[in-house]
Amino acid sequence: MKKMFHFCVPMGTSDPGPCEWFSSYQTLKKFYRPLYKNKVKFFSNLGTFVENHMIVEFFPFEHMLEERKKGWQEFVEFLLQGQNFINDVSKKNSSLISGTMYAEGWRKAQVTNQIDGRYINQNSLNQQMTIKGFSQDEEAAGFMKMGNFLSTVFQEVASEAYASCKSYLKQQSIPSLSKMNYNQKESYCPDYFSSAITYTINDFCNKADVDNDTDNWTLIGFIPIKKGGDLAFEDFDVEGGEFVIRDLKVFIELAKVKGITLVVLKINKLKHQTIPSKSASGLFTRFGFSCKISKNMSITIEKYHRDHYED
Repeated sequence: MKKMFHFCVPMGTSDPGPCEWFSSYQTLKKFYRPLYKNKVKFFSNLGTFVENHMIVEFFPFEHMLEERKKGWQEFVEFLLQGQNFINDVSKKNSSLISGTMYAEGWRKAQVTNQIDGRYINQNSLNQQMTIKGFSQDEEAAGFMKMGNFLSTVFQEVASEAYASCKSYLKQQSIPSLSKMNYNQKESYCPDYFSSAITYTINDFCNKADVDNDTDNWTLIGFIPIKKGGDLAFEDFDVEGGEFVIRDLKVFIELAKVKGITLVVLKINKLKHQTIPSKSASGLFTRFGFSCKISKNMSITIEKYHRDHYED
């Protein structure tokens, strides 16, 4: 059985290297706690109540069921094939330093006379529909399958956080990630917890920041893969890429993780970053993903329900 550790974060804990662009290995070694195995929960005891900050769980490939490995492989493949239909959003992420970021799902629209919409590259989609016969039904089924899979793993890692996200999505009538069209009564899926997902490849790293998203939990994951998209069960040689949570003085030492890492935290409250990484052979990369609810989109949905956009 996997061990579960609890750490109470002292009041007043702060970033030990606020002037560092990237947390140096000297700073990490001196001030930070490394994480790379078991399951760890961080919280603060505020006297009258306990405030949870983060849950981290590691899933080694050697102990993972074949069905779960298959689920993760299909998850990665589905998102990577979506690059044919969506835009690279790297330039819109002000904290990104290197690597590539893509996004799927719902966001505040950037098209005149539209309120919210899905991430899409219309020109590429039109070409794919002509060449390959793109099917929206197949795409929707793929999102449904992916959403069900992520809901299962999220519940296993942090059931209370999952329930909180699911409840928020329903109460605010925010469309679920799997829904291709918005309808206030039908856009919510009972098991879903997110309206969008971003994913990163190609040695992604970013400067430390606090995200501007809703005050709710975010599911983050790190998956070792080959450049072609297959899960990397052996010979994975990416060094660096530690995920650093400066406000808690902990970092996830991903180079020591021979499997998949899942993190649940409130990224709008904790300063975090991914530091640079590199594959010695050039054959591997780390696939990172983040499931969230956009604050800007939530605001426009709320305005829509108040008839703010009525002519």
